[in-house]
Amino acid sequence: MGDSPFSAPQADSRLLITLERLLDISEPELKPALGQASTLVADALGADKVDIFLYQPEISSLVAVGSSDTPMGRRQAEIGLDRQPLANGGRAVAVYQSGASYLSTEAQRDSEELRGVIEGLGVRSEILCPMAVANQPRGVLAAMADTPARFDERDLRFLEAVARWIGMVAHRAELVDTIAGEAARRARRAVVDELARLTIRQREVAAAIAAGLSNEEIASQLAVVPGTVANHVEAILRRLALKNRTQIATWAVEHGVYGSDSEENS
Repeated sequence: MGDSPFSAPQADSRLLITLERLLDISEPELKPALGQASTLVADALGADKVDIFLYQPEISSLVAVGSSDTPMGRRQAEIGLDRQPLANGGRAVAVYQSGASYLSTEAQRDSEELRGVIEGLGVRSEILCPMAVANQPRGVLAAMADTPARFDERDLRFLEAVARWIGMVAHRAELVDTIAGEAARRARRAVVDELARLTIRQREVAAAIAAGLSNEEIASQLAVVPGTVANHVEAILRRLALKNRTQIATWAVEHGVYGSDSEENS
């Protein structure tokens, strides 16, 4: 095994600096956040590629949600190795399933590794560590290089420590996504509830008001008498606690009744 370029004090400093930079990632979305994390770790390790694989049960595969912006990282996506089905085996799958880290200084001699990793990417050294998110096994942090003996035990311990912190970055991004999704669902529910306060015909009248039509023009369009339209307008104002036609027009636009291709809710 080759010597690591980092002494013990240097390795400690490298870890501290990397963890600080990971904590500085402010990107709220999961994929960009993990992409930044992968590139940070690749720079710290001097790796040709770092991936953050997360298990996606709907396709029973490990998917590289975050990959370092390096030639090998881009090559991986080109040949389809950014998705690794559990059924295909390989070292990333083995680490995910066993929960045990793996270090290889001569990956080309490893008969258990995927041929695409060895031949397609030219990997000769690799470290793979299990990664948990919210204390649940979720994936694998993988670092690879195109030269033998690039990594040693210090690098393995470094990546194991980083994996725990990246799990926290992923958890934070997933929480933000969950909160945003819930807020969007509540907003949609509020719109549906608001629309349900009017009948379909009253929504038609509101849309016509937003289009700038008078009661007479609306009556002609809907084949009713103007008095019926006036009654609908009064009902809209009362049900929505609005004061005038301008507010009705604004409400119609804001709720997608006018100027939207979405289907009307009954």
